[in-house]
Amino acid sequence: MKYSHILFDLDGTLIDSKETVRCSFEYALGKMHVPNPKIIDIEPLIGPPILKTFQEVYGFSLAEARQGYEFYLEEYVGNGQMYQAQLYQGVKETVHALYTSGRFLGVATTKNENNARKIIDSLKLDIQIDRVYGTYNDGTRSNKKEIITDLLEDNDVQDLADVLMVGDRHYDIIGASEVGIDSVGVTYGCGSEDELREAGATHLIASINELLKIIK
Repeated sequence: MKYSHILFDLDGTLIDSKETVRCSFEYALGKMHVPNPKIIDIEPLIGPPILKTFQEVYGFSLAEARQGYEFYLEEYVGNGQMYQAQLYQGVKETVHALYTSGRFLGVATTKNENNARKIIDSLKLDIQIDRVYGTYNDGTRSNKKEIITDLLEDNDVQDLADVLMVGDRHYDIIGASEVGIDSVGVTYGCGSEDELREAGATHLIASINELLKIIK
C-alpha cells in the first residue's frame, strides 16, 4: 500500500479558518492596546505558532506574547470562534475514502492540541482523536518536526517511506522533509504554489480529492 500513513495539517488544509483566526487575533490585539488591530491579510498569520506571530509580527516580548495568546484564546475558545471554521470542499469525503481503505490517519498541527482535538471531534471526521497532535498548553512543542516525530514515534511508525504529510504552508513541507517523509502541498490554503514548491513539496494538489490519485 503506497503511503499507508497520511498526516494532515489542520488550518488551511482540512478547515478554512481564516475568519475565525482573524477575529481572534483582532480581539487579542485590541486587548493589548495595539493602535490599529485590524488585519487586512490574515493568510501569513496562519501556520506559524501563535506565540511566534505575536513576537515576530507585532514585536511583543515573550511575556507579552503569552498575554496576547491568553486574549486570543478568550475569543477563539471562550467565545467559540474555533467551532465556526468550515471544512474545505471534498475533505470529509476524501478522509472517509482514506479511512475505508485502511490507512492510518493523523493530524499534525501547530494549533493547541486540546483545541485541535475538539475541532476534529466536532467535525465528525474519520480521524482518531488520539492521533491529533499539536502544541502543548504552555506553548511548547510548537515546531512541526517535533509534532510529526512525536506522532510517528508514539504510534510506532517505523517505515518513513510509507508516510505522507499534507499541508498548505512551507512549515508543513519543511517539517516533513526534516523528519524524512514525503509531502503534499495544497494550493487552496494559505500558502502559495511558489512557497510550497520552493519548500520542496513532493507533490502539489489544487483540491483535496486529488490526494486519492497520488496514493493509488
